[in-house]
Amino acid sequence: MKLRVVIYSLLLATLCMGCGGQGHMRLLERLEAQLDTAPDAVRLVLDSIPFASLGDEERALYAILRTQADYKCYVPLTTDTLIRHATDYYNRNRKNYRAAMAWYSLGCVYTELKDDASAVEAYLQAQSLFPDTTVLYYQLCYQNLGQHYLNKKMPDEALEAYTAFHNTAEGYDHLYADIGLAQAYIYKSMPQQAKEILNSLLQYRSDMDTLSLGTVLFDLGKIEYTFYKDYGKAEEYFDQLIALYGPDKVDATYWFKGDIAEFRGHNDSASHYYEMALQGTNSTYLQYNSARSLLYLTLDSLAQPELYGYVKLFEQTSDSINRIERRAEIDEIRTAHAMELHQRELRDAHRKFMYHAALIAVCILATITIVTLYIEQRRKQHYLRLREELQSNQAKLYKINESIEEDGNSSPHSREEILAIYRDSLNASIALFNKSACAKRLQGLNKLRNKDVGHISIKERDELYKTLDENFITVITYLRDESDKYSQAKLSSLNIYLILLLAMGCSTGVIRECLAVSTDNVVTQQKKRVLNRLPDDILSILFEDRLNR
Repeated sequence: MKLRVVIYSLLLATLCMGCGGQGHMRLLERLEAQLDTAPDAVRLVLDSIPFASLGDEERALYAILRTQADYKCYVPLTTDTLIRHATDYYNRNRKNYRAAMAWYSLGCVYTELKDDASAVEAYLQAQSLFPDTTVLYYQLCYQNLGQHYLNKKMPDEALEAYTAFHNTAEGYDHLYADIGLAQAYIYKSMPQQAKEILNSLLQYRSDMDTLSLGTVLFDLGKIEYTFYKDYGKAEEYFDQLIALYGPDKVDATYWFKGDIAEFRGHNDSASHYYEMALQGTNSTYLQYNSARSLLYLTLDSLAQPELYGYVKLFEQTSDSINRIERRAEIDEIRTAHAMELHQRELRDAHRKFMYHAALIAVCILATITIVTLYIEQRRKQHYLRLREELQSNQAKLYKINESIEEDGNSSPHSREEILAIYRDSLNASIALFNKSACAKRLQGLNKLRNKDVGHISIKERDELYKTLDENFITVITYLRDESDKYSQAKLSSLNIYLILLLAMGCSTGVIRECLAVSTDNVVTQQKKRVLNRLPDDILSILFEDRLNR
């Protein structure tokens, strides 16, 4: 391994010397060709290139190569600052391999940072930019999307992504696709389908890497334990996993073995396994389960459970209700001192009341948390669906335009199809925009009278333009294309913003403030001039016949 790194490093260093005086682009392109076969050597050469001396295009390519080389060499990615040079440089509206790799690399960064929502958005954007869907990185987007969907408890979407990855994967990648499919079935409580896939993979265990084999064994053990209650079979898989990984890397497995031992009445063994799981993990969830299991084992071993000790442990480990308990203690003290007679009876009654109050409070908090998470999950799913719809429409428009260019003319059927896609994209873009802070600001301005519209700051105006650009990507591109075909005058960015604000029903006064125009008359004149640059069928979609030209 080290010899290969040295050989590649010498070779690439020689190429670097041969590019002297010609900039770094040729060297970076050569490194790009070696990225998949020798990422470690590429990292060494990149270390010798001063980032500050690079031009914009060179910095963008450097950012992609550096991020991917680090990712392939298991160097932790801790920030998206570098790769943002690439995503900011490449045009996200045009299919381009490097643009797609920029967004794919951004997704890798967010995967490392465990930011599921941002990673999903980056991978979806990358897939929309790959000019060739047969390349490996396009297929890997499906694999990564599947894992992030599972992290967000979205098994249906994960199953769809892993199925697409399975249908396009070749060679060894089928293994990862099958493991992902099995995990999606487990999340969907479909153990039989998951078990069939995992058992079929075990036939090739001699050809599998250690991590993949360990994942298969763990998932099979979990299926037998959770769904079929076959603890003997589950323990066989867990023991194989311990033999494969060694005793220091299987903390979750020890918890399962502890639970199986407890079920069989072997409390000493169960306590031992729980302790090993507790000591060997950084997972908060596993720590909670292990500590909870040890607590119950301890209480079961007592002839008379020590309620006071249990409450003290409960107080120490339940930070979420400490404030409620402190108030309860204060109320208890005040009540005890205020009522000298019947002290014990009142104290016992008060404890019982506070226990139920605390229990109800926990239930309410849990309910509120679950409802909040559910609403947030639905909101994220709706957001992702709108994003996917826009990307799908963009891909459809691209295919239609390719067909038109090949045929040399546009048929009426193609025009109707384009208009339908454009209408859907406009509606989706407006829905996305309405979820932004800028939309709420505009709604507030629209409620005021036209002449008394409040002023917006330069910062708010810049943020509005940025939000419009982000949410109306497909619409803006199509408006420019239609204007170029219909009239000689091109639409400027302000012209585009004027059209979008009109389409969303903003008043003249609001548009005046948003575009920093002096008077309402100027807005009216600009409106007439801009709308004359677009065909009637586009205007009909934009304004649904509400606006007179």
